[in-house]
Amino acid sequence: MNNKLIRYIAFIAAGYIKKQDGISIYTENLLYQFLKLLKEKKYIKVDVYVGRSVLSILLNRLPEETQSYENIHFIVIDDSNLFNKFLLINLKLLINLKYDLIFMPNFMPIFFGISKTVKVIHDFSVNKNPSFFSKSYLIYHNLLIKHAKYFSYSIGYISKSTLSDMNRFHGINQLNKRLIYFPNGTPSKVKEYARPSDNSILEKYTDRNIRFLFVGRTNYHKGLDRVLRFFEYFIKSKELYKYDSIFLNIVGKETEDTQNIIKALNKINIPFKAHGFLNDKELNNLYLTSHFCFFLSRNEGYGLPLIESLWFKLIPIISNIPAFNEILPKEYPKFDDITDYQASIAKLITSILENKNLLKSYMKLLEDALLKECQGYDIAANNLINLIEDGTTI
Repeated sequence: MNNKLIRYIAFIAAGYIKKQDGISIYTENLLYQFLKLLKEKKYIKVDVYVGRSVLSILLNRLPEETQSYENIHFIVIDDSNLFNKFLLINLKLLINLKYDLIFMPNFMPIFFGISKTVKVIHDFSVNKNPSFFSKSYLIYHNLLIKHAKYFSYSIGYISKSTLSDMNRFHGINQLNKRLIYFPNGTPSKVKEYARPSDNSILEKYTDRNIRFLFVGRTNYHKGLDRVLRFFEYFIKSKELYKYDSIFLNIVGKETEDTQNIIKALNKINIPFKAHGFLNDKELNNLYLTSHFCFFLSRNEGYGLPLIESLWFKLIPIISNIPAFNEILPKEYPKFDDITDYQASIAKLITSILENKNLLKSYMKLLEDALLKECQGYDIAANNLINLIEDGTTI
């Protein structure tokens, strides 16, 4: 047994859900790296709080050996009702006073042990684009941020974009709050799959049957209206007739905008399929077989699907927002509403399909970006360990 002082940690994974949204992927990957580091650190005792309905899913995604570590325990929470779930977590934290640190990979309404909490904020989309969200959600979001600003031990951030927005919208910075970097990264659910060779990618882009992909919540905040306007332009342009066929696959959680988006796609007569949620294998196969993937969001804290697409060497079509500029260099084309993005995207697509040297140069930029992002969860897990051990971070 290590002679270091025993440290008791609560890892609140109650935001983990079945349909594997961005918070869930971040939670499982950070927990994956964190638990791997604990093998030799018996003096760190971790209770992982997780919903009953997703416990088996989470366990299947974690290293099998971690489940036998004597210093790791899973505390199951009844998650059949959202209100009850948060009530139970708060009650358990109130009853259990042993924790030295309560780590939350996302913001949640936790009110007991608040002086020990470290909460990770992912993005400020609701502040940047409030018209795309309900007033009640904006109030709820701002209340959680304000509560953390004044009461939490520390706040974590996943990217420089998030850090900047935290100061811009809520006046939270390194001068008035302890802020810790817990970056996002390349998820293990794609790392398990072999990457295509460069030669197979070069061959794929000689195909005349062009497959487009959209991944993300099917709403306008994620830029699906921009995708619609691009296809309205593209289907009317003569450039379209250079190809034998085009097809759009849409993958992501349905929202209140989904039906209107589907109606609009039908009106412009673009062949498409809206899949809703897909499992990893099905989604990864679409990454492999598609030519271009749309990420035209108005705001992101990071952009996990973009990183997934890079793993499969798929050419992304991205908006000009800080998070994407943080991942990909200025040399890579980005689009916004100020520019004539419909024509610019069409030009990018045709140039890549007709110019192999241009395709190779973009592939090099994308590969360099992926190598950088692959380190994300390692840095986050090490920062959490360092925080537990001596209060320092990378």
